[in-house]
Amino acid sequence: MRELIETPRLKLRPLLMRDAPAVARFCNDPGVGRMLAMTPLPYLPAAAEGWILTLAARAPKGEDHVRAVEAPGEGLVGVIGAHRRGEGGFEVGYWFGRPYWGKGIATEALRGFVPEARALGPLNAGHFVDNPASGRVLEKGGFAYTGEVAPLFSMARGERVACKRMAYAEDVRAAA
Repeated sequence: MRELIETPRLKLRPLLMRDAPAVARFCNDPGVGRMLAMTPLPYLPAAAEGWILTLAARAPKGEDHVRAVEAPGEGLVGVIGAHRRGEGGFEVGYWFGRPYWGKGIATEALRGFVPEARALGPLNAGHFVDNPASGRVLEKGGFAYTGEVAPLFSMARGERVACKRMAYAEDVRAAA
């Protein structure tokens, strides 16, 4: 996967330690954090730093492909990535700071990221049932619902939440 992916409005680049304050600020927003599985609330700056260091330490394994999403004049506006999930391929996930919702940024980032991520293997994704906006972004990015709804633990909520599962549509057609 290329280090730098550019779209008309965005740069997707490796996550750096200097991104930690923005990561912490955005992920500490309950509207963001509650929609993620592995993000606790409150989300402290030390958590962001630890996450970035963990990703850097794991980089040689080739199992996590995470990019900061940067908008001109804004800096980091969100994060997108693909993480190996056993033999089932890679799980695509993303989050964006609340000021950047509803502007097409998530869709643009996903559309730029997926062609690169497809080289890794089959792509899967999901969203909590109370986050249909994420489902619309995934559909615009080429994902389709599998019909599976599975419980997924949300650290921020402290409980399992129903998660609608999706797969990249071309991967589903190829397997059929």
